[in-house]
Amino acid sequence: MKPIIEEYYAQANLVPFLLQQKFEKLTRNKDVCDEFEYWIVNKKYKADGITINGYSAEKLANLSRFLDGEGSFMLLIELRENPEKALKQIQQGFKLK
Repeated sequence: MKPIIEEYYAQANLVPFLLQQKFEKLTRNKDVCDEFEYWIVNKKYKADGITINGYSAEKLANLSRFLDGEGSFMLLIELRENPEKALKQIQQGFKLK
C-alpha cells in the first residue's frame, strides 16, 4: 500500500481486520486508490475524478456528512464491486442504526 495511505490509516487507529479489508479494496481498485491519495495530499477532490454508476467521490461526499473523505472512496468501491447494495444504501439516505 502507498505510504501516504498507510500513514492516513495509522492515524485512524483502525482494528487490524478493518485495516486489512480497506487495503484489499484499495489494492483491487487502483484508480480509486490513486484518487484517495490525491484527496489525502490535497484535501480536496479531483475536478475530473472517476465516476462509477453516476457517482464521483465528491458527489457521494455531498450526499452525507458521514461520507466526507475516506467514506466516499470506500462507497465508490462498493458501487463498483457491489452496485445493488451500494445504490440501495444511497437511496435509503445513509440511515444510522
